[in-house]
Amino acid sequence: MPDTMPALNGAIFINYRKDDSSWNALALYNELLKYFAREQLFKDFNTILPGDDFVVSIQNALRKCDVLLVIIGKNWLNMTDTKGQRRLDDPDDFVRIEIATALERKIQVIPVLFDGTTMPSPTDLPADLNLLYRRQFVEIDTKRFEDDVRKLADAIKKVLGESGFRPQYDDSHNPQPGGTARTQRQNDTPISGIMPPPPKPDNNLVWGILSTLLCCLPLGIASIIYASKVDGLYAAGKYAEAANSAKQAKQWAIYAAIVGVVLIVVLYIIGTLNPNNSYSSY
Repeated sequence: MPDTMPALNGAIFINYRKDDSSWNALALYNELLKYFAREQLFKDFNTILPGDDFVVSIQNALRKCDVLLVIIGKNWLNMTDTKGQRRLDDPDDFVRIEIATALERKIQVIPVLFDGTTMPSPTDLPADLNLLYRRQFVEIDTKRFEDDVRKLADAIKKVLGESGFRPQYDDSHNPQPGGTARTQRQNDTPISGIMPPPPKPDNNLVWGILSTLLCCLPLGIASIIYASKVDGLYAAGKYAEAANSAKQAKQWAIYAAIVGVVLIVVLYIIGTLNPNNSYSSY
């Protein structure tokens, strides 16, 4: 079988669904040519020859790949075949095999979201693609296409480093569930500028509820509103906005507590100065 993968350092594999993101993939490929040699960029659908075993071909290509770009468009998640079956649920699906192989081999996987698409949640993905959710994604907006691709290229260069290869880690001493030792650092540790999602912030909902019940109703409700947004924003990959909503929820709960304490003090002072104000004189 011919070896279709370039032997150049820093090979970049572009994974895409033809019926979903063919033009996006082509545009991204052409724009990345400004930053990388043509031999470094590998477009999957153009490399498998008639008669080749596509699973073996993909595995052979990914064996020499340093970065996998997963292009995700509006229809990527729910695209179906002629029988109405979701393509991602097919174990023999090209796109699924490529991503699953890359994740298994600890290749640097970067989801690239087009057309305002949100990152799929783990429950939307097959079991062998669940770890894709934990990979920090990049958004490409057509209105700032060149600038977004430049930032993506800079991130890829940081991954590859000066040597042109992605750094390798040996975590074989780190046992995984079931007693099997596997390399896990790629999923948990920042590598050359590509960061995993930050920990989900505390939504501070409990404090919002308590401040509403015990302190100041209007300010407490504001706290609850901000707290209710945190989980949804984090699930959508809007980590900065989720952290800000959590911060706002905490602040409004504090404001409600302060107002509640002030009201109690004022009422106490009034009661002290007018101890008989609850009695009427006849």
